[in-house]
Amino acid sequence: MRLALFLVLLLSSTGVLAAPAVAFFYGTTPPYEELTQFDWVVLQPNHSSAEGLQQLTSQASKAIAYLSIGEMADVDAASDDFIAARLAANAAWGSRVMDLTSDKWRNHLLAQASTYAQQGFKGLFFDTLDSFNLAPAEVREAQRQALISVLEALRQQHPELLLIFNRGFEVLGDLSFKPAAVAVESLEAGWNAATGEFRSVPAADQAWLAAQLQPLQAKDIPIIALEYLPAAQREAREQLAKRLVAQGFIPWIATPELDTLGQGALRVEPRRIAVLYDQREGLLAYNAAHTLLSGLLEYLGYRVDYFAADQGLPAQPLHGLYAGVVVWMTSGAPANSVAVEAWLSARITEGVPLAFMAGMPVQGNQLLSRLGLKPYELPPKKPLELQVLDEQLWGFEGKLKLRTRGLSLFTAASAGRIAPLLQLSDASGSELLQAGLAEWGGFVLNPYVLEQGGASQLRWLIDPFAFLQKALRLQPQPVAEFSTENGRRIATVHLDGDGFLSRVEVPGSPYAGQYVLDTFIRGYPGLLHSVSVIEGEVGPKGQFPHLARELEPIAREIFAEDTVEVASHSYSHPFFWRPEVASQREGFNAEYGYHMPIHGYKLDFKREIIGSRDYINSRLTTPQKPVKVMFWSGDALPNEETLRLTYGAGLGNINGAVTKLTNAYPSLTGLYPMIRPVNGVLQFYAPIMNENVYTNLWTGPYYGFRELQETFELTNQPRRLRPLSLYYHFYAGTELASIRVMHDLYRYIEQQQPMPLWISQYLTRLEGFYRASVAQTLSGAYQLRNLRGLRTLRVPSALGWPDLRRSENVAGAFEDASGRYIHLSADNAVLYLQASPSDEIGLVQANLPLTAWRRLSATSVRVGFSGFYPLQFSVRGKGSCALTVNGQRFAGQRQGQSVAFSLPYTSIKDGQLDCR
Repeated sequence: MRLALFLVLLLSSTGVLAAPAVAFFYGTTPPYEELTQFDWVVLQPNHSSAEGLQQLTSQASKAIAYLSIGEMADVDAASDDFIAARLAANAAWGSRVMDLTSDKWRNHLLAQASTYAQQGFKGLFFDTLDSFNLAPAEVREAQRQALISVLEALRQQHPELLLIFNRGFEVLGDLSFKPAAVAVESLEAGWNAATGEFRSVPAADQAWLAAQLQPLQAKDIPIIALEYLPAAQREAREQLAKRLVAQGFIPWIATPELDTLGQGALRVEPRRIAVLYDQREGLLAYNAAHTLLSGLLEYLGYRVDYFAADQGLPAQPLHGLYAGVVVWMTSGAPANSVAVEAWLSARITEGVPLAFMAGMPVQGNQLLSRLGLKPYELPPKKPLELQVLDEQLWGFEGKLKLRTRGLSLFTAASAGRIAPLLQLSDASGSELLQAGLAEWGGFVLNPYVLEQGGASQLRWLIDPFAFLQKALRLQPQPVAEFSTENGRRIATVHLDGDGFLSRVEVPGSPYAGQYVLDTFIRGYPGLLHSVSVIEGEVGPKGQFPHLARELEPIAREIFAEDTVEVASHSYSHPFFWRPEVASQREGFNAEYGYHMPIHGYKLDFKREIIGSRDYINSRLTTPQKPVKVMFWSGDALPNEETLRLTYGAGLGNINGAVTKLTNAYPSLTGLYPMIRPVNGVLQFYAPIMNENVYTNLWTGPYYGFRELQETFELTNQPRRLRPLSLYYHFYAGTELASIRVMHDLYRYIEQQQPMPLWISQYLTRLEGFYRASVAQTLSGAYQLRNLRGLRTLRVPSALGWPDLRRSENVAGAFEDASGRYIHLSADNAVLYLQASPSDEIGLVQANLPLTAWRRLSATSVRVGFSGFYPLQFSVRGKGSCALTVNGQRFAGQRQGQSVAFSLPYTSIKDGQLDCR
């Protein structure tokens, strides 16, 4: 009897319990954010990190440690501790079968289990349980009895751990406990290690396995089916997973090495893009791959991982984790071109799309041949003519003109392999490819990517969004959105401490700190302010100790305001957070020195961060309202050590980059990314730059900051790229021209009816954007995990609207010209989509963060909001709607298709919304 038929009959009598989603990942660098999608995650302990295990635990995922019960690698078994415990050889795997009766081996297994439990693993995956069958026949029964004893001891020692067996059929019936699950390999799809080929499992093998599984099924022991299919066979994997689930199995379908994200009860949708760049063209913070490209990739919803071509590239496969690789290199082939080209070729082999932009840094004929290209060896004969042009891709910000200076000289190696997007021909009739699509991805080369304008200004010739989507074959999916929440554009206001002691051009010449407090912070109480000071400006151990008695009371007043969050802008305002790097830049000039001149002080980053934090906490604020964020000063480019120091001090961080778009310079080349990852820690940039860049470094005109309103508008439509971010220094409140502009900006933001957030709150949204993972279930739902503080998704209109009845932690949707937004009530969600808006009660918009949305019935929902201001929100619902809070009933006001509420509460924990 075939296994599938057997199980259908078996399950009809036994029934099936809801099963956990399981993943196996043995690679050297587990992608923890994506693995949080699964309930159980089997890992190699030596490849795991404490931080990663904590991340899994925080998302209710259980990390399971691999533990080989019956074998040990040859190199390890050769040590003096284990020589006597070796029983036989397993030549196929280069390992030794160990003597289960040996006290040393038994103690080793118990010690390993304890170590893994202490490290944070929540379970153990027992492998090589049947290896004793490789021992001489006369000792096998003793080995089997010893195996039973070892397993019982492990269970007794750690009753809290999940124990999962890989097979172990010989002993399962003799144990006093049931394992949490049993894994079996190759029910349908297997791997032939001898030939290195995937294979279908013969019917006889299936029948044997069915007989082994029958007693396990009778005891309701979950069975994990480990199957092997090529990564490229996405559809076949999904269909196999569906069959396995229908038969009652927990599926995991991957490649034999188990070092990629496979297909289980759900499939992770890749939302990372690898960017390969050349450090000869600038370190990451200054590199065009970062400054020009990455903000656009973030808008498309992708986390960007950067790899420098001259450093070690990841050996681990990228398939299943990365949606593609973008290569932005314009200096030709790197010095280690052989290794880089081999790495790129490996990506083609595994089916990860490549997109070459600006340059083609390839010189090896082997890779060029795989790309379908070859160099055009001779100078092209003029005149050149435009032969092929995809007009939908060009003219994005500038009109396409025929350009020959800096022309990329490549042509097709053979016909039919590349679909040209932009192709020229010379007088001889030869074809020069400047852009094209191929099975492996696509390319667009200089001089047809960007146009150089005056004053070093650039603009996009090609539509970078459309090109990247075509070249990388990016599929529509929900996007983690960091500029909108509950249907409203987020608004943040944050102040760097500079100029706190400057005098204002008004009668009485007050300090800027006092004037900004009275005029802007108190004058616009509808916005939340995150405010920093520089200790070296206001404190008794700073540059102006004689003024501390006047300045500190002002700072205390500011920090005592209910709408103010406390931040630090350092002790001495370092102008360079990596002075050893900055000083190597061409044209470097430390015009103002390396930091404020404070007598006897030598730059010390612990003093800058921890010292300034402690100063503010002890002298300017209260224990109930401590410093929350570090606002970077100067070049705002801390290194890894400084970032880790900041996180270790319990502080968030922000500032840096130069995002600025104006009507005079509206190009998206002015859009910087929001995130700079530095070896696993994150620097968050300011969403939009401060008044310095609008006023020529505060040399005038002082009304220049009025162009910020243009930036707000240009980053809102046709795409919402940024929140309403008002970022300025105290000295912006000193000049009459700038004061007038500041009033205009505050009023403009308030008129937009935004969602006000403190910077610390906004940083949790950015953290969520970076850490989020998206998966698709076998039923077609999207599963979101690890969103941290982020509560909004943006979906392409083609995907539809949320099905509020079937979705989980999904509250509603809102659409305007900038996009379609879906509101979430938790850091994880299950999203079902449908063609038309749901008839269920749904949130349209709200002015406070949403904390709960639990559907009770088609007409009732439990809701929660928490924020600073009196609650205002609207819902879509049939009939009349009312909200009951603490026994008090509030009737909503019908406004067209929605119902609006206005409450005196700044938070509600358990309101009941009824629409009938």
